[in-house]
Amino acid sequence: MTRVLVVDDDPLACKILTRMLGPDYQVHSFSNGADALEHFSRHGADIVLTDLKMPRMGGQELLEQLIRLDPQVIVFVITGHSSLESAVTAVKQGAYDFIAKPFDPDDVLLRINRALKERRLEDEVALYRSEQERQRSRHIPLTGNPQMQQLLDLARRAARTDSTVLIQGETGVGKELVARAIHLWSPRREQPFVPVNCGALSEGVLESELFGHEKGAFTGAHARRIGYFELASRGTLFLDEIGTTNNAFQVRLLRVLQERVVQRVGGGMSIPVDSRIIAATNRDLEEEARQGRFRTDLYYRLGVVTLRVPPLRERPEDIRLLAEHFLAGHGAINPRITTITPAGMRLLEQYDYPGNVRELENIIERAMILETGTELTPESLLIGCGNEPSSVDEGESLRIDEAEQEHILRVLKSCNGRKLEAARLLGINKTTLWRKMKRYGIGEE
Repeated sequence: MTRVLVVDDDPLACKILTRMLGPDYQVHSFSNGADALEHFSRHGADIVLTDLKMPRMGGQELLEQLIRLDPQVIVFVITGHSSLESAVTAVKQGAYDFIAKPFDPDDVLLRINRALKERRLEDEVALYRSEQERQRSRHIPLTGNPQMQQLLDLARRAARTDSTVLIQGETGVGKELVARAIHLWSPRREQPFVPVNCGALSEGVLESELFGHEKGAFTGAHARRIGYFELASRGTLFLDEIGTTNNAFQVRLLRVLQERVVQRVGGGMSIPVDSRIIAATNRDLEEEARQGRFRTDLYYRLGVVTLRVPPLRERPEDIRLLAEHFLAGHGAINPRITTITPAGMRLLEQYDYPGNVRELENIIERAMILETGTELTPESLLIGCGNEPSSVDEGESLRIDEAEQEHILRVLKSCNGRKLEAARLLGINKTTLWRKMKRYGIGEE
């Protein structure tokens, strides 16, 4: 229940306000500011209604002390016509509002309810902003590597401008994470971040996706479509795998970067766009341009700021940091696991990660499924035991569902097929186990 302190050396005023507020609030009354402050320091309060002129401690001093102890407390000053000027001064110094004598019950309750609603709204906004910042921090690369820290310092400086940025690095190093960090550090952070994988889209589809198309522009274009450039307007457009695009697309992209307008496929109207461009590639674009496989003018236009993200094998300081981060991030898979054994960590730190950070995350996620104990061990990490990712291409590494199937079979075997016991060991209920067994065809032979 909302706690209210009434502070007034007039016994009648205290009695009226206490009776008025009593049905809906927990009310304590005091005849001077000193006693009220002592109570507040011990027990706190949500709202304080205080007179200004009182013995021992006046309302002005009480207001200052209350705000010092709790800046969130809502303070109303009680005033008559003769002290109206003092009440206005108190509001300027932090009081929420003033209440005039004689009291109008409806007015008093209305003001208090309004103050509580505003404070709840402020708390909700603060909580929302805090959650937003927490979510944003997830997109800031974790590193203890000096080279990576220098790269992030340059990325932070580049983020203040609208200059195009080219991020280069091997597959899986975290190029998109760096791009998201630049967006979050930029003045555009409240606007959309739109990622596009250029390598996953065919030539015709890529132009339609990025620039949009008009109705009837080609077979299947049944309606106008807004492109990613327009969707990212006032935000950031991230063009991943830019090195896979062909010459015709590169010509159109260069025009957009120079003129800041797009034309939808099948349309003739120029549409202004205001999107910050960040491109990424795992190719050496300078060499690609030298060999004539990438337009030199576009390369220089994209690489106003060029960032090279080092592979994980060049960042040994980050392996432990990232492994613990992924362990916490995938905790929902197996909540009992909270640590990695020293032997397991040594194994992780000795591996060279051809698949980089993405591979490390996959190793941790898979191990969370396979491990039956409370720590990740070398056995569950599957490095150096015939199934490690280095023995296969990145796209052929053990899939999570296959690992889960293998884990369930192993636990069932250890329980001699007793499903209830197996479910308990797996940390799931019997119905979930039955559903997973049906999904993988376990026990159907």
